[in-house]
Amino acid sequence: MAANMLARARGLATMTRCTAPSSRAGRGRGGLVAVVYVSEASNAAVMSILEKAAEEACKKHGARVVNVFQDVEYNRTGFTLGVKQHSEDEAEGVGGAVEPLRQSAMALTERALSLVDLRNHSATHPRCGVVDHISCHALGETDAAAAVSLARHLGEGIGGHLHIPVLMYGLASPVGAQLADLRRQYGYFRETAVVPEGGGKEGGGCGGWVGAHVIDGGRVEADYGPSDVSPEAGIVMLGATPWAANYNVPLRVKLSSRSWSDGGGGVMKAARRVARRVSERGGGLPAVQAMALLHGGDQEEGFVTVEIACNLLDVTVTGAAAVQAEVDRLCEDETTVDSHWRVDSGYMTNMTPDGIMAELYVN
Repeated sequence: MAANMLARARGLATMTRCTAPSSRAGRGRGGLVAVVYVSEASNAAVMSILEKAAEEACKKHGARVVNVFQDVEYNRTGFTLGVKQHSEDEAEGVGGAVEPLRQSAMALTERALSLVDLRNHSATHPRCGVVDHISCHALGETDAAAAVSLARHLGEGIGGHLHIPVLMYGLASPVGAQLADLRRQYGYFRETAVVPEGGGKEGGGCGGWVGAHVIDGGRVEADYGPSDVSPEAGIVMLGATPWAANYNVPLRVKLSSRSWSDGGGGVMKAARRVARRVSERGGGLPAVQAMALLHGGDQEEGFVTVEIACNLLDVTVTGAAAVQAEVDRLCEDETTVDSHWRVDSGYMTNMTPDGIMAELYVN
């Protein structure tokens, strides 16, 4: 893991392994979570304001900041906000848990939009907006309907009050749209940074994402809010799903001087090949989505760090250990006379459902 990747989380021990929520831990109690992804991590002053805004909003409305995962290389931060819900609270309906979290996530989103301008943003992780993704999840005994209600009320608020196009996915989508499909449809993975000569996506250039997110025609089919996409704010993809884990496997690739002739693009081409072979879409592991992303490096030292960034859609089907083993195996095929691949231990970017529940019920 790159040294300047900052992960600040309560209950770090729960981040080393992702498990399905246990019935024993969740019996008779539940929780509701919103993970708000903000396209900022490198500006310390802005991050301080955003963290304070999240804490103050949660305190005011009765929610909690469960975890903050800040990745400077990706220039992206995930804020996990949550609220507990005892089974006896179900009599109040889903609104009892939804409203505190909706208010808190709305406040954080509005503050981020006031501080970050996508036109001035650059990163090695794809993004389509200042707050480009919010995922809502019901944990423990809380019914999935609460996550759907939260997502739809958030979408209505962000679209109607903040005037940002909102695209719904998962259980919250009226047409069953899936996040990965929306991302492909609206150019989420299309790199916009200038790449070395001879690079580019097809040539394997390092690339990245710089400036406003460009959508063909400048319009989207929004579920909430306007259809026109503003260059400074972009769009929000917002949904409700069962809990999904994010597991990243760092690859440190030592290059010969000859291998730097394409700016390290050959490494990215090979890493994308590994990512595709890991993912279910590429014929790999079931319930796994994966992409290869540049995560630092030093030409003077002769190495590049790339991550195989994975979404584990169902850890009971494919867990972190299986992903780690498969990346290890596939990278053995990529070592050549010009590049030596070292696979480091992967890491979770959030707490497990059990860890989140424990945090919510601390007091």
